[in-house]
Amino acid sequence: MRKIYVSLFLLLLTSVMMSAQKVDQRLTRLVEKAAQRRAQGLAPLDPKAVNKTIAVSFNADGSIAAFSGIAMLKNGAECPTARLEQMGVKVRYQIGDMVALSIPADKLQLLEEVEEISYVNADGSTRVGQAIIIKNNNGEYTSFSSTYILELTTDNYETSHGSHTAATAGGTGLSNGKQGVAPEVELFLCGLGSYTSTSNIAGCIQEIFKYADQVEKPAVVSISMGNINNIHDGSDAVAYAVGKLTENGTKSGRAVVISSSNAAANWQSIVKSGSVKTVLGFASTVTDKDPATYNGLYSFYASDYQDFTIELKVVDITTGTVSDQGSHVLNLKTGKVISDALLEKYDKIATSIEGKTAVVYYLDFQVTAVKLDDPKYRLAIVVTPHDGQTLKLISNGDNNAEPCLDAPTAGGYDFAANGWTKGTGEITINSQICNDGVISVGSYITRTGWKTWQDDSKTYPNSSLTGKMQQIGEISDFSGWGTDDNGKTYPTVIAPGQGLISAANICDATIFKVDEENKMIVPNPESGETKNFLIGNVELHNRPNWYTLEQGTSMSTPHAAGIVALWMQAKPTLTVNEIKDILKATCVNDTWTTNTDNIPSGNKIQAGYGKIDALAGLKKILNITGIETIGVGGHREATPATMYRVDAPVYNLQGQRVDKDQKGLVIYKGRIYLNK
Repeated sequence: MRKIYVSLFLLLLTSVMMSAQKVDQRLTRLVEKAAQRRAQGLAPLDPKAVNKTIAVSFNADGSIAAFSGIAMLKNGAECPTARLEQMGVKVRYQIGDMVALSIPADKLQLLEEVEEISYVNADGSTRVGQAIIIKNNNGEYTSFSSTYILELTTDNYETSHGSHTAATAGGTGLSNGKQGVAPEVELFLCGLGSYTSTSNIAGCIQEIFKYADQVEKPAVVSISMGNINNIHDGSDAVAYAVGKLTENGTKSGRAVVISSSNAAANWQSIVKSGSVKTVLGFASTVTDKDPATYNGLYSFYASDYQDFTIELKVVDITTGTVSDQGSHVLNLKTGKVISDALLEKYDKIATSIEGKTAVVYYLDFQVTAVKLDDPKYRLAIVVTPHDGQTLKLISNGDNNAEPCLDAPTAGGYDFAANGWTKGTGEITINSQICNDGVISVGSYITRTGWKTWQDDSKTYPNSSLTGKMQQIGEISDFSGWGTDDNGKTYPTVIAPGQGLISAANICDATIFKVDEENKMIVPNPESGETKNFLIGNVELHNRPNWYTLEQGTSMSTPHAAGIVALWMQAKPTLTVNEIKDILKATCVNDTWTTNTDNIPSGNKIQAGYGKIDALAGLKKILNITGIETIGVGGHREATPATMYRVDAPVYNLQGQRVDKDQKGLVIYKGRIYLNK
C-alpha cells in the first residue's frame, strides 16, 4: 500500500464533464445538437438542464447564442486580447495563464487557430467541487473552491498514488473510453502529501462531510492508506472519527471506505498464547559482505492490554546462538555502535476499555535505521507473557526482503524445530477500519500479465504464500485480513485491486524525468517503475497523459467506493449498515463456502463477504431484477438498439429528463438501464 501521496475524495452524483484537444468538444456538440433539433422541428434544449454543467446563453428560438469559457494560455504566451476582441470573442478577465472568455457560438471554431491558447474549457460546474491541500502536521490547509479550481495544479514531484486512486473511482475516460467506476461523481480532493497524520485524515473526512451537507448530496469517502501497528480495538483516531461522523454506520447518505492493508503476504503478525521467540527479517538483501539492515516499525501488545516482558536480542542464524545487542547493532548512517536502548515502552489509551490503558511496545527503526556488524546475525525478539495473556506481534515491513517475523532455516539452523515462531497474516488489518462505520476493502486479482508502454510483456511472480502462479479471480496474497481485539473480522468485502490500470501523475519522480533540452517531462528509462509498470498515454491539452499499472488494497478501495457512489445514485439515503446488508446479500463468493482454493491464506476471513457485485447490488437496492446494461465496445452500444435513433425521452431515477449520453442508471420507455 503506497502511502507517499494520498488523496481522499468525496464521491457525489453530478453531471458528467468532458474534455477535448483544444476547444472543448462539448461546446461544439451542443451547437450541433441545438441546430439539429431546430431542423427536425423538435423541442429545443432545456437551458436549465444544460446550465447544470455548461454556462450557455440561448436565443429565443432555442439556438445557442454564446458560451462562457475558460482558455488556458501556453507557457510564456501573452493573451491576444485585441485579436480576440476583433474576432468577436470578449475577454472578461485574466488570472495568470487563465483567461475567462465570452464566446459567440459562431466564433467557437476560430479559437482553434489562436496559437497562444493551449485549450478552451467549457465553463460551468467542475467535477472537483472542492480541493484541500494540507500544509503541515498541524492541519493547516489551503482550500480551493470550484470557482478557482483551474488555478490549482495537484502535480508534485512525488508519486502517482492519489492520481491513480481518484481516476479509478471517478475518471471520465472520455479520452479513450477507459473510465472510472463512477464517472459522473463530484470530487472533493484532500491532498495530504507527507502530512498523513491520523488527525489530518480525520479532519479531511469531517471537511468532506461538511461540504456534502452544504450541497445536500450523499457522500462516499475513499481512503487508500493506513497503519497496522496499533491496537485494533477501535481507539484509532480515524476509526473513532468515522464512527462519530457516520453515527456508527446509521447516518443517511454518508459512507467511508478504507483499505484493509497490504500486509498479509510477508509473515507480518503473530498471535499466540505463551512465550514467543521470533527472528526479525531484514529490510534489504544480505550477502556475504552486506549485513542485515532494519528500517521498519514493530509493535507488541497483549490481549488483556497489560504489561509483559520483552527482550531485543541478536541471534546467529547459523547456530541459533542468542546474545545481547552488545557491539553488534550499528547506526546505518554513521556505522557507530548504538548505545541507547532501541526498544521503548509506551502507554496508549484504549478508548474502548473504560478507565484502562494498553501497554504497547514499539520497536522503531524508521527514525534511526540500523544494521548488524556481520551477515550471519539477525535481530530477535523474546517475549514472556504473564498468566493468561495472548501476545500480538505486528510488523509493517510489507516490502522487507525476508519474512518480517520468522523461524528461518536458510542459515543452516532450524529455528522452527527449536521452538521459534514464524509469522502469519492473522492480524494484518489496518487499525483505521476497526469501527462499524467503516466499509473495509481487500483485493482480488483481475490481471496477471500486461504490456508496458514499450510493448514488453510482464507477469506477476508466483505467490509468496503458496509458491504457485497467481490466478485471475484469486484473492491477492497481500490482502490484509484478521480479527480485531473485539472479535470482529475484516475486511468487509474484496474488490479488483491487483493489476489495475489508471492515471499516472505526469510529475511522478519515480516514473518520469525532466528533459532539459526539450523542456518537457518524459519517461525515465532507468527507473524500474517505468520499465515495468508504465502502460501508455493519451495526448490531451498538448501533453501526454500517462497510465500506470498498480496493485494493492489502495487500488481496490476506490473501486468499491465508486460502486457505493453508484448505489447512492439509486438510493441517496443509504447508510453504511444498509450497504453492508446489500454486500452480504449480493457479493460473489465463488466456492469459498465449501473450500479455500482461491484464498492464499487458507482462511475464509480474508474474503469478507466476497467479491463486490455492482449490478447485483443495484438490483437489490431497487428491489427489481430488470436492469439491463448499455455497454461500451469501441463505441456506445444501446439496448434496445433504437435508443439513440428514436426520439424517446430518457430520464434519471429522480424523474428528470436527461441527455441520452447520461451515464449511470437511466429510465427509457419505462425500463431501467445501466448506461456504462
